[in-house]
Amino acid sequence: MMGYPNGIWDRVNNKPIFRKGITATHPYNNYDGKEEFMIDAACFPGSSGSPVFLLNEGSYQDRQGNTYMGQTRIFLLVILYAGPQHTITGEIEIIDIPTSDTAVPISRIPNNLGLIIKSSRINELEGLF
Repeated sequence: MMGYPNGIWDRVNNKPIFRKGITATHPYNNYDGKEEFMIDAACFPGSSGSPVFLLNEGSYQDRQGNTYMGQTRIFLLVILYAGPQHTITGEIEIIDIPTSDTAVPISRIPNNLGLIIKSSRINELEGLF
């Protein structure tokens, strides 16, 4: 995945950050009935819209089960658009100050999963233009 997680990038060389991960659901299957799949990668706010690539170094297997040794392939799987987050709560303790109010912080922590829109959906954009 290539992008700008939390706005981080190489300002001097004007380059994005490259992240790596694995597929969490099979790219050929529709996750949860939608034309998308899930990756297991560190996906943070600012990563939405990042292109996601499939890289097989040294060998790979095609859809028919044929194995290709000594070959590398890379291709665009398409775009990260969201990622589930875990919500946590906690308590803030107020010491030596009488109060009846309780302040509760709520934090959202990325689950290091990302939802990817399949490349088959790109053709739908043509009709919009």
